[in-house]
Amino acid sequence: MHLGDDEKGTVARRTVLKGTAAALAGVALAVGQQPAAHAVAQDDPEQRLLQIVPGGNGIIYTLYADGRIKWFKHLGRDNGTYNWASGDGREIGSGWQIHTNVLADQNGQLFGLCGDGTMWWHKWVLTNPATGEGYWAPGTNNVIHRGFGQYSYVFGGWDGKFYAVDAHGDMYWFHYIAGDGSNGPGAWANNGVGQKIASEKRDYDMFFADMNGVIYGVRHGASLHWFRYLAGDGTNGPGAWANNGNGIQVGSGFDFGSCVERFTENGVVYVVWVNKDHTQADHELRWYKLADHLTIDTSGVFWPNGDGALVGTGFSVTRGANLQGYTSWSVAPGQRLDVAVSTTFDQFSASVLRLAGPIEQGGATQVRAPQTYRGQRHLLRSGYRANGPAWPTSFSFTVPDDWQSGFHVVKLEGPHGLRQYIPFVVKPKQPREKVALLLPYLTHNAYNHWGGHFQYSWESAYGRRQFSIRRPFANAYVEAPGFIDVRFYGDLLLMKWFTDNNVAYDCYQDLDLHDPSWLAQYKTLVLATHPEYWTPQMRTALETYLANGGRVIYTGGNGMYERVDYDASGGFVLHRRPDNGERWTWREQGRPESEVLGVAYDSTSYMDMHPYVVTADHPFLEGTGLAVGDRFGETGYNFAASGWEVDTRAGAGPEAPGVVQFAQGEQAHGAEMCVLPKPNGGWVFSASSLCFNGALAHDPKMSRILLNAVNAAQA
Repeated sequence: MHLGDDEKGTVARRTVLKGTAAALAGVALAVGQQPAAHAVAQDDPEQRLLQIVPGGNGIIYTLYADGRIKWFKHLGRDNGTYNWASGDGREIGSGWQIHTNVLADQNGQLFGLCGDGTMWWHKWVLTNPATGEGYWAPGTNNVIHRGFGQYSYVFGGWDGKFYAVDAHGDMYWFHYIAGDGSNGPGAWANNGVGQKIASEKRDYDMFFADMNGVIYGVRHGASLHWFRYLAGDGTNGPGAWANNGNGIQVGSGFDFGSCVERFTENGVVYVVWVNKDHTQADHELRWYKLADHLTIDTSGVFWPNGDGALVGTGFSVTRGANLQGYTSWSVAPGQRLDVAVSTTFDQFSASVLRLAGPIEQGGATQVRAPQTYRGQRHLLRSGYRANGPAWPTSFSFTVPDDWQSGFHVVKLEGPHGLRQYIPFVVKPKQPREKVALLLPYLTHNAYNHWGGHFQYSWESAYGRRQFSIRRPFANAYVEAPGFIDVRFYGDLLLMKWFTDNNVAYDCYQDLDLHDPSWLAQYKTLVLATHPEYWTPQMRTALETYLANGGRVIYTGGNGMYERVDYDASGGFVLHRRPDNGERWTWREQGRPESEVLGVAYDSTSYMDMHPYVVTADHPFLEGTGLAVGDRFGETGYNFAASGWEVDTRAGAGPEAPGVVQFAQGEQAHGAEMCVLPKPNGGWVFSASSLCFNGALAHDPKMSRILLNAVNAAQA
């Protein structure tokens, strides 16, 4: 079964409409209440779908980027055969792109979540299970809950039960009992108030649910873990969870770098893998079955068909394909900012926010009011991953002279609170402050999984990997995502610290160092959470700055680990070695990062988070009350302060001469907090951990260490 209409858009469309006119007449999702989808569907084979939703008994709902919803039934659900009812599916509705997420039950209920925190109820009453023919039940389109906006994401749906994960990674249980679209007394268990059933699951990038309380979690690092919530009633006492609530690894490779969609039903796991040929669409739907999936804790892990089975094609999924855009990485006051937007709504609004911290923590200031623009969907051209989609400019504006330097986002808004963010930096016309903050856009771009492929996705061919800087960011988390993050959200936690401690700064992004004339005018340069990728021009600029007495405060981990090249004319970054496509680390070129930073990446303790322990007295400990042997940084948004990816003095071989350590993570090969002297009064302070910035707000002693370093750098 191949998903999508044929090239002329006639065969599949004719099949969909046959015998359904009466049902479709009452289907629309209250289209008159929000901007409608374009009347003529534009099917993009690269970004056809927003989501695939399991509906029980082999039923699968596909939500198209243009708002259509189709019903499919996989007759081969139990054995993995390529066998589908009504091969082209049945179109059963439109306007569904207003939802940020859709969940389903096995009895035809569908639950659509919107950006404003509402949950909408729908029910497709099936009258012919062979063709998908049916009708929408009375009450369809009713709002049954308005409180999900306080959660980072929601999953589940089976038996009307939902799991909501908040900013802290705490998991809450909900149960919609009524099942008829009503929302009166008794419609929800516990009056619709979520019941906490698990805490601090932030090390999981996502969860998705099966029936009977089975939950799968993708732990950061791509391993798939099995959980089962046995209680099923919102309680969390002894015996509520199988295996005491600890996940059991059942697979690997289920992260953003391996697949673009994953969902499950009754022990069957469906996956749309990233195509190993990066020139092709990610669209193959594969089937896997986990034996004894209800009792993994006692029966063990067994996949009878380990390699899975191909059961469908054409299932290309991009969650943001209904509203997405990009712009330049940085701009100065007086310059024009061009913004390219692709959307399946007839119109959208756009505003600009300056962010001095996470949005949910009050870090946003609106600097440009919302304006409404005409929407248009732009199909992806060949080679868009490497060279960018080349969408036309949707709107432009000149950055006012009074805009303060800093991290900004264009906030795109659709109906019912739907929103996407386009990040960019406003750099100053001329340096104003003593401190410059450099945001690691090259690293964020390397981890940007928009379009399925990025630096860490699997590929069949060895060679250089080319990625455009002119594309949307799929990882622009500026509201708490509910999982650990060292992309933009991790950097915002550092910016929040700047704000809370009244440290003024100017802001730049990596490629601004290709014209480093501004750098020497600052007392100190602050490197943010994960400055992993550096071009030769960037490194040379930093080395020159340090040789002339500059001070660098390195607040992250895994810094300056790998070389990349940037092509300004083409607007793309080249990763990996030109000769064999292997990782292009600086240490392999005889220039370890420790020569610059005093420390180098040490992979020994990956994803192992611990506090620091003071190992020696140092001026940066002044006012903390810490003494040798004391611990600090015991907790944080990304867990304890030393961890995830860390640096040590000997991480790349011999230590840099003169480097001084005064604290270290208590795990083996924990992060080494160091100072490296440089000529002419320059020096580098290295926190040496990805988790450092996430712990600043949780430990005033650690915060004081950073403040002491910043103050000393400005002296």
